[in-house]
Amino acid sequence: MNANEKRILLLCGIGHFFAHFYMLVFPSLALWAHRDLKMTLAETLNLGFWMYLLFGIVSLPMGLLADRYGHKKLLVVMFWGLGLSSIATGFSRSVGVFGLLLAAIGFFASIYHPVGIGLISKCCRSRGRALGNNGVWGNLGIGLGPLVAGAGAHFFGWGSVYLVSGLFVFCVGVVLWRMDIDEQPVAQGAVSAEGTAGRPIRCFVLLLMAMGVLGLCYRGTVVSIPGYFEQKIHLVGQWMEQEPGWNVSPAQSFGTTLLVSGIYLFGIFGQITGGRLADRMDLRKAYFLFHLAALPFMILLGFLSEGLLFVVGLCYLFFSLGMQPIENSLVARMTPLHLRSVAYGLKFILVLGMGAFSVKMVRWVLNERSPELVYMIQSGFIFIALCLTALLYWFSRRESFRNI
Repeated sequence: MNANEKRILLLCGIGHFFAHFYMLVFPSLALWAHRDLKMTLAETLNLGFWMYLLFGIVSLPMGLLADRYGHKKLLVVMFWGLGLSSIATGFSRSVGVFGLLLAAIGFFASIYHPVGIGLISKCCRSRGRALGNNGVWGNLGIGLGPLVAGAGAHFFGWGSVYLVSGLFVFCVGVVLWRMDIDEQPVAQGAVSAEGTAGRPIRCFVLLLMAMGVLGLCYRGTVVSIPGYFEQKIHLVGQWMEQEPGWNVSPAQSFGTTLLVSGIYLFGIFGQITGGRLADRMDLRKAYFLFHLAALPFMILLGFLSEGLLFVVGLCYLFFSLGMQPIENSLVARMTPLHLRSVAYGLKFILVLGMGAFSVKMVRWVLNERSPELVYMIQSGFIFIALCLTALLYWFSRRESFRNI
């Protein structure tokens, strides 16, 4: 790995961290914010709908801009926009203003995935490994988001989390603005020549459909899991309440954020594993196997509680997040270089844009049905994705889908 690739991975890694950090901070802070806003938890979570929707649907125009004007400039704009929006969110106490600023966070965070992943896929030779390493940064954002939210909300108030993180993000953007990045695509044959072999368009459509239903599954889990763990796992909160010197209230909410952080941080090992396998296996087979392994754990989430629920959550996130470098490698193998960021924009419109509607689904289930139903519905999404992946493999069975 040369110096330019290291700089790209650093720039994109930090961007990936904060894009996911802000998406995970909100569901955890909602455990506190709904009391100040005098709303139910379900209604407070619903305020994030436009944030999650914009996080996805703005991906395509951002991909178009990146392919035309360059990637680094847009990533720096992301840092500045996220920082200023987050600082303003920390001062908001009106329900309407809070929802509007959350939407602004989603808008600027949407820049990362088509732009950052597009840059890595073009400019890094060991693409699967690079995407896996980049996924580790995203998992750190996902895992540390609930932890930082819980600690900050308990000791300093939930608004302080947005204030401090926003100031830090803006300053990082200023530093990264001065970093030199060469965006010239690598000359490796397996990367530079791909997209010219006429991949069947139906295969890419099938992949887009699979990614869309999995986006519903991903966002539904992210939004629902903090409240679900708070309801189902009481061991950590009970222990904290008994420990002398713990003057935090409620201890149960803080204990929940620790558990949620734990399962997402464990997903780092899945990202590393998926990245390594993406450079060694047929991408279609690896993609199918990871989702096949995730399905039983998603089903079990709806039936267990306490320690077993936490263990099953660890296992599900290992496979659910571990498939991401494989999925991103599949997108790259099916698209030409000059449309790479546009292709990722299409992907994230489906994965993140459609996923926003899971916020509505979670709200309906929490208000009208039992929370366990969320995970039964999402098990159905995974099954549909498995069928679509099997069709993709059948239609392209005479071709090879490998990174190197």
